[in-house]
Amino acid sequence: MSMELSNQVEQEILEAAEKVFYRKGKGAASMQDIADEAGITRTLLNYYFRSKDKLFDAVFRRTMSYMVPRVVELMNSNLPMEEFLPGIVEVFIDSMIEKPQIPIFVLQELTANPERVPQMMKELGVDPAKTVSRMKADNYFDGLGYDPRQFIMSILSLCIFPFAGKPMIRSIMYNDDEVAYIEAMYERKKLVPKILEQMLKIQ
Repeated sequence: MSMELSNQVEQEILEAAEKVFYRKGKGAASMQDIADEAGITRTLLNYYFRSKDKLFDAVFRRTMSYMVPRVVELMNSNLPMEEFLPGIVEVFIDSMIEKPQIPIFVLQELTANPERVPQMMKELGVDPAKTVSRMKADNYFDGLGYDPRQFIMSILSLCIFPFAGKPMIRSIMYNDDEVAYIEAMYERKKLVPKILEQMLKIQ
């Protein structure tokens, strides 16, 4: 098998596994489910990935690499807070509209392997301590009386929860209308920075 064909098969397996893990969850998904989704034999699947854990790890890294480099770029930038906030919110929300499996995969992995997700984030270049130092240097937190880490958690909560809780939110608030739900998420890109700016009392 040529290197080009081998790489193509591997990518097709990862795409199939991503769909199966998202649809069924890591625990319920089987290697046979993934082989069937990819249209290959179980033997060929095992040739590329010896276990479901190794395959999930590859899928997880592939999925996170879609979003994390852009997050790291913003975290390492020197943008003023008025530009940083809408930028980071846009990256989070656009990424999860495009890859709605991101929060589900993260929650699954945090439950199964709580130490592995922080380690993987570090490997991908995420350094919250650097961002906290940067925020303190911007003087936006002077006199507000709380740790910037609380603010980072607020960014994550406001951006990620509507996607992690999508089935419930779409059903209860948007009558299971996918179009209406997605429109609301695009609107959220504009609203969340305003909420965060109010928290910081930016004039």
